[in-house]
Amino acid sequence: MTVTAGEWTARRPLWGSFNGLAYVPRLPPTGYTLLLHLLTEQEPGGLIEATHEELGEGLAMERGMISRAMQHLVAARLVTVLRRGRFQLHPAIAAFDTPREQQQAMRALPREMRLDEGDFEDEYERRLLQHQEEKARKAKQRKVTDISRPRLKSVTTG
Repeated sequence: MTVTAGEWTARRPLWGSFNGLAYVPRLPPTGYTLLLHLLTEQEPGGLIEATHEELGEGLAMERGMISRAMQHLVAARLVTVLRRGRFQLHPAIAAFDTPREQQQAMRALPREMRLDEGDFEDEYERRLLQHQEEKARKAKQRKVTDISRPRLKSVTTG
């Protein structure tokens, strides 16, 4: 997924008003690293097609580090996970073919997805905490399920 200098210049130029970067909360360093990498890998409109493994290879980071950094970008509403290997950058930070395309994408956003609505730092903290609580709940549920499963005893014949 890493792009060489020759491939980069061969791409057609994209337009972007990256005003949305003013609404980036205090992310961990890996979050900023991943965000900058995603900005260089995007297709017009902010679509990125790459697995966590591919993103990790491009950044010399382990898959787990990419996953942890990605949860911060999602909590900040800068990235939306469409499905495995497909991500969408927020229109306020995505590059487009024309300014008009970016304006249309911004107008189409639901109010709750706008970066300039409410306190973006508080929203980020709330969403991150919500994600971590959900993750802990699922881990606890897995433990309870594992413990409650009956164990089969091995039978040896003599």
